[in-house]
Amino acid sequence: MSDVKLKIRHAKRGNERAIDLSGMGLTEIPADIGQLTSLEVINLSGNRLTNLRGIEELQSLKTINASNNKIAQLHAEI
Repeated sequence: MSDVKLKIRHAKRGNERAIDLSGMGLTEIPADIGQLTSLEVINLSGNRLTNLRGIEELQSLKTINASNNKIAQLHAEI
């Protein structure tokens, strides 16, 4: 199992409010992220993301760090 999936699984089990997925080589938001319903803070910095599609599923999210990615523009849902 990948490190990203493990981090998401642990965050779900612990009902975590924050997750750090920085520097994980992500090119897209993992589909499993939608399971983290109480997530308030996500760090996605230092990846290779070109968009944040999927992040809109996180209704409790208050803070997103997506610095040092390849995002040119945000979609309307955010």
